[in-house]
Amino acid sequence: MEPTGPVPSPDGSTPEPLAPSPSPSRPRPGFALLLLAIAITAMAIIGFNPALTGLGPSQTIGTGPAIHGVAIATAGSSDVTTAAAVGAASAVPGLSLSISDTPHSICAFNVETCSADAGQSRVTLTAAASPNGEQSWPAVQIAFVIETTAYDGVYDPTADDAGNPYPDVCAGADLGVSVVCEESNGVPFFVVNAQAIANAIQAANPNTQVSFALVDYFASLDRFDDGDGAEYHVDIPQFVAAQSFGSEVQSTFQAEQLAGHLYYEDSDLSDNILHSSSITALYGTIIGSGLDWSEDTHHVIVWMGSTAPRDPAYVQNYCVSPSDYQDGLGAGCISPSCEPSYTFAAQSSPQCEGWVKSQDGNVTHSIAELARTSPTCTDSVGKVCTIDMIDYYDGMTDPYSEAWPTHYKSIGGGPGGPVVITDSDHILLAGCDLAAATGGTWDGPDFFSCPNGVGGSLQYVNHGSYNNPTTSNPTLLSALRGVGFGPVETTLVANGTGKPIFSFVPYGNIRLAPDPQFASACTLGTGETWGGHQDDGKNCPATPVNLSTVSGTKYWGWNWSNNASQNAMYLGDTWSVSFFIVADGPPYTTVPIDSCITVDCRASGSTSVNGVYSSATYIPQTNGTAETLSFPPATIQVILTPVPSPVPVSAPPPPPPPPGLIAPVISPVSIQTPVGVSAQVPVGNVALQATAVGFLVGAAIRVSQRNRPMAVVNLAGKPQNFRSKFDTDSGGSGVGVGRFE
Repeated sequence: MEPTGPVPSPDGSTPEPLAPSPSPSRPRPGFALLLLAIAITAMAIIGFNPALTGLGPSQTIGTGPAIHGVAIATAGSSDVTTAAAVGAASAVPGLSLSISDTPHSICAFNVETCSADAGQSRVTLTAAASPNGEQSWPAVQIAFVIETTAYDGVYDPTADDAGNPYPDVCAGADLGVSVVCEESNGVPFFVVNAQAIANAIQAANPNTQVSFALVDYFASLDRFDDGDGAEYHVDIPQFVAAQSFGSEVQSTFQAEQLAGHLYYEDSDLSDNILHSSSITALYGTIIGSGLDWSEDTHHVIVWMGSTAPRDPAYVQNYCVSPSDYQDGLGAGCISPSCEPSYTFAAQSSPQCEGWVKSQDGNVTHSIAELARTSPTCTDSVGKVCTIDMIDYYDGMTDPYSEAWPTHYKSIGGGPGGPVVITDSDHILLAGCDLAAATGGTWDGPDFFSCPNGVGGSLQYVNHGSYNNPTTSNPTLLSALRGVGFGPVETTLVANGTGKPIFSFVPYGNIRLAPDPQFASACTLGTGETWGGHQDDGKNCPATPVNLSTVSGTKYWGWNWSNNASQNAMYLGDTWSVSFFIVADGPPYTTVPIDSCITVDCRASGSTSVNGVYSSATYIPQTNGTAETLSFPPATIQVILTPVPSPVPVSAPPPPPPPPGLIAPVISPVSIQTPVGVSAQVPVGNVALQATAVGFLVGAAIRVSQRNRPMAVVNLAGKPQNFRSKFDTDSGGSGVGVGRFE
């Protein structure tokens, strides 16, 4: 979409338009043809570049990761730019780049004596990874993990063990024939409908190729179990296409583990019914023991059962159950909270592996964390293993079931007893918690809701006879059809290369200040701070790497992390660095701060400098080729300090008069026609004569007196003797020297 108004400057002001808006009137046909001819000629000369055309002043193109090798471009704000051509028109994750400066006006030469009152401006570069991942449709591998305890639907009444001393009232009513109270038909339903389940999942995800594998487990091998079952068993090791899954389930799991039946021989109440080896079974499935997880697929695990893991948060009190191994009140009632180490083909699981949290202080020792860190998960398309949890609706998940013997009411047992409710809650909460921790889905009894508000949808279906069970379960089929694939999106946005991801190249006479005071800030998509002072700048380093071109152009670079294995930005990550700049010379106007190459950069007068420009260089998630995005332009007003006008120099005062003389009183000289002087004498001559007399006689004699006729002097009674050396020299001839006679 083209912008509809002026684009604010980095300082928030609205710049003047570069040119008047064109007239809305329609061009004449001849003029339109001329414009078309010019455009075609220009494209023929310079080549058509989508990154340079069709964009308004604030719309540019950012290139992100490729889908299946095809580069994808994203249209965004003026802060997102690239020099690469556009390969397709679908949005993918990328980086948004921006730059700002404060203040927006500075004095040249780092002084503060101009109108800007500042010699430096603080520039901030920012890179934000897209918050949303790529919408993609990768192949998905689903591994079913099927629990086979008595209430899951595999109880064998012919084992003649319905519990002791107070059995399950339903199984005990007709020992050897009847099934336990509220026994789920989960396992029989799965075996008979495996093909329908695979078809439903594939149909619900038509754009994804789905394949399936199968794991089952039985015993927990502790004091609540007689040890006659497998803790981890792989039925279908190689992921098979949907159309083959049904037959594979029946030819392996049913034929081998169930001995051709729909119940498990010797599955009775001498086996675990409230907790199981679910941690061991999931651990083996996640690491791929016996399974062929592929790197080019997304990995999903679907767990189905009705027990709690051996974890401190989900302990079970067996003393209120119909188990053979309940020991009355005391420590013997509580299920173990530590999963023993198990040796798989290639490795062993930790002792006391946790469910969603570690039990030993090592944060990686939990099933939830393993789903995020195991190579079989991080190498998948989704970078995690998603675990979907389905808790059956049965006598152990229903706290009001008749399966809970009423004889234990005094210790909180019996249908609806507080201890029974706690046991059921722990089973169901374990399913909720693991699904939430791994991005999976949860479903369970319709009377229960997880802490996050997700409610169960499963309704109880009567199991029927042990050797001819009911194999229809509509709500369970719906739950399986709706299993989630988790975060099937590209979470990695920008991976580092062999050089700094981010660079700043100043333009023109813009320079880093003598003391730039570099500062960086990095925030993860979760809102957590990345790095900081505690890691000595290893993550989110502030001090840049000094770079230069062959021709000597100096510029600066930064990484997300100095640790090469962690030098990558994921969805929602944000990086920024700030520093002070100065202007070392002209022009004294609004100038670009950074060297950059976008359309807006050229409009502001900026371009690359000896082949380099302010940019982000990274490798996208789905494309092994490094890409370079140009930062947008930032401008600043450079003001020259005015040179003051020279101060006028006044003439020095006249020297003081010689000692003994009276300083003359300066007054206007009036020129009069003296008595006895012809009126025909020019005024200029008279003035010269007066000046000469004044020079010889002295400054104390008035000009008006010097010019008086001698007759006037005689009338005043003045003596007739000689008055000066001039008169003496005349010899008394009566002709005065310098007189007017």
